Amino acid sequence: MSLVALTVKLPEFEGPLDLLLHLIKDSEMNIYDIPIVAITSQYMDYLHSMQQIKLEIAGDYFVMAATLMRIKSQWLLPQPEEPVLADEELDNTDPRDELVTQLLTYQTYKQVATELQGREQERQAYFSKAPSLIASATPVPMPEQAIPLTALTAAFTAMLQRQQPQVVQTRKLQPETITVAEKVAQIKQVLQHSSQQRLDFTYLLSATPSIEETVTTFMAVLELMKNKQIACFQAQTLAPITVALKEEIA
Repeated sequence: MSLVALTVKLPEFEGPLDLLLHLIKDSEMNIYDIPIVAITSQYMDYLHSMQQIKLEIAGDYFVMAATLMRIKSQWLLPQPEEPVLADEELDNTDPRDELVTQLLTYQTYKQVATELQGREQERQAYFSKAPSLIASATPVPMPEQAIPLTALTAAFTAMLQRQQPQVVQTRKLQPETITVAEKVAQIKQVLQHSSQQRLDFTYLLSATPSIEETVTTFMAVLELMKNKQIACFQAQTLAPITVALKEEIA
């Protein structure tokens, strides 16, 4: 029968480095200049308190305790007062450097883990649905009848959005080249000379209409509809809008 390794965690701490970070922050110590005597004393006091309440402590905590004691002994050793000979190397390495590096690395990973955990909790508030396959549907013919102004306004808004430039451009405002009244007369003339006295709405515009021309044409169509001189039709949903004279309808 194989043995499974058992990991024992102290309350609120994930390991000895987590405990050290807690003690450093709680005592407002500088992590780059750890007072090794004070931190070792606090760490040992914590382990003793855990032993007094008979909690099992993982071996990693005792390894860290031994490491702290070793660093403390090196830190408290008196430095030689004799001058160092030229052929001898002077070891100025701070015994705390390795511990500081471990703490900084662990702190970074802990911060990243906390952020990822927050994103996971935020993502749980969303529900994802797999894309559904929609069978191709045949357009259903619609009866040719007068459409309300709301549908015409929606189609006009969609046309304006398609004509809007993607990049913001700076230009000078030009004076209006044609008035609504002139456009009304022009539309009536075009429809009267049409073979069926009805045209697609886009045929009332030039090949490359400006926004000003499109707005003026739309206002003229609304004016003609208001005066009951023309009517607009749509064969089916999203189909082009047809403009026809009232005389042709009658």
